[in-house]
Amino acid sequence: MRSCDLWLQALTIAFLSAASAGQQTTTMSAGSSAGITTITVRVTYQQNHRPAAALRVELISPMGGMAGMRTTDGNGGATFDGVGSGRYQVEVSGPDIETTKSDIFETGGTSGPYHTERIEVQLTKTVSGQSSGAALAPIIPEPAQKEFKLGLKEMDKKHWEEAKEHFQNAITVFPKYADAFNNLALVEIQLKNDNDAVEAFRSATRIDPTLQQANLYLGQFYYENTRYKEAEPYLLRSVADQPNSAQLLTALANTELQNGETDLALANARKVSSLPNPKQFAISHLIVAQALSGKSQDDAIAKEYEEYLKEAPDSPLAPRVKDALAKLKSK
Repeated sequence: MRSCDLWLQALTIAFLSAASAGQQTTTMSAGSSAGITTITVRVTYQQNHRPAAALRVELISPMGGMAGMRTTDGNGGATFDGVGSGRYQVEVSGPDIETTKSDIFETGGTSGPYHTERIEVQLTKTVSGQSSGAALAPIIPEPAQKEFKLGLKEMDKKHWEEAKEHFQNAITVFPKYADAFNNLALVEIQLKNDNDAVEAFRSATRIDPTLQQANLYLGQFYYENTRYKEAEPYLLRSVADQPNSAQLLTALANTELQNGETDLALANARKVSSLPNPKQFAISHLIVAQALSGKSQDDAIAKEYEEYLKEAPDSPLAPRVKDALAKLKSK
């Protein structure tokens, strides 16, 4: 039984962008019209201005609660995607540093889809009086750091060509500057150079495979272009970072299904129904049904069709699902 093949094929290209409406976790292509913002945090040590790795970064909501938590990567970066409109504050903490909070900032509205917070943290002193922690940070030459900071300033002004030149200069000085590649990719997106953005993100992940923005963008890019073999590793990393994202789990499950990994697809698609707002990702029931096909589980497949129709009765796919369900029950 191949009842889902055409439906999944028809939905594949548009899925991530269409499903992102109203979802807490979004891909980088989400616009500012819905008030969704990507917050990028850059943490450096106050003493030597080197990137601060492996520190806890909390995004504090307008009501004082924690809206999200990340750990800084090897370049002192942390990213919060899909943040709604409001007033927020970032707090950075960890061993051997003084807990530091940013000023309150606003997201959404006219502030645009991207916001960057740069925070310097103070190292505490060890018994010997020496600052600890700095040795863990990667050594990035000062000229590269200078070009990177100039690039950030130009990004804040939305001077994309100038920012691009500075990030390229930083990479020339220090070819393993993952953060510079990451920001170069963000600039290429603004300049509508999608292929160049992909190459810059790929370079960034070769240096630091944990970069969340890069993994999300590359996963989405390859998924939308039905290049599932290439999409899978980036989606796997994204799901590892955001295991409760129904959007990412559904995309990963469909990718695994297209790659012939039906058991993995089945396991991930079944997780979606237990997450918030599962009705927005009712297609996960069709992925389960397809993964079960050929396994003599018609009753289970019928149940998935019924759940889909219950959760998405007005979907353009609903008539086809009803027809497939009727044929299945007439056996």
